[in-house]
Amino acid sequence: MKFNPSRKSFLGSLLWALSPVLVASIVTYFMYESITWKWVLWIANGFMVLLSLYLFTQSIFVHLQTLYLDDSCIRTSSLLCTIELKWQDINNALLRERVNTMSRTDHLLMLQSYDGHMLFFNTSTLSPKDEETVLEKVREKTTLPVHRDSPSL
Repeated sequence: MKFNPSRKSFLGSLLWALSPVLVASIVTYFMYESITWKWVLWIANGFMVLLSLYLFTQSIFVHLQTLYLDDSCIRTSSLLCTIELKWQDINNALLRERVNTMSRTDHLLMLQSYDGHMLFFNTSTLSPKDEETVLEKVREKTTLPVHRDSPSL
């Protein structure tokens, strides 16, 4: 089975990535004439643009990942690499969960094989139905304890 991140998740992540630029442009629009040291404003705007670029790049890499599940293995494929772990080789599994009040709960699936290879996949980028299917399948194949982090904003 093949699982791709949902468009809704990508759009929310894109909005979050562009928010520093939006804030910088609004502040510049309303404050530009009243500030004597305009260079300070431009330095802050440059920082906000770099922050947005960083967040946008992260969003692209996360949302271009694909998860493949079958009876013999689990595999993630992204722009940079493909990682495949056979179910019988997995010796350590963990689902990191963090409650997020702005969106739904974040889940990060972490699997480790006997030879030290690690597989990470952010299951909260999937649709809720697909996320439930993936976690159910992983729980069938291995023990999956849940580690709850402290809530974010």
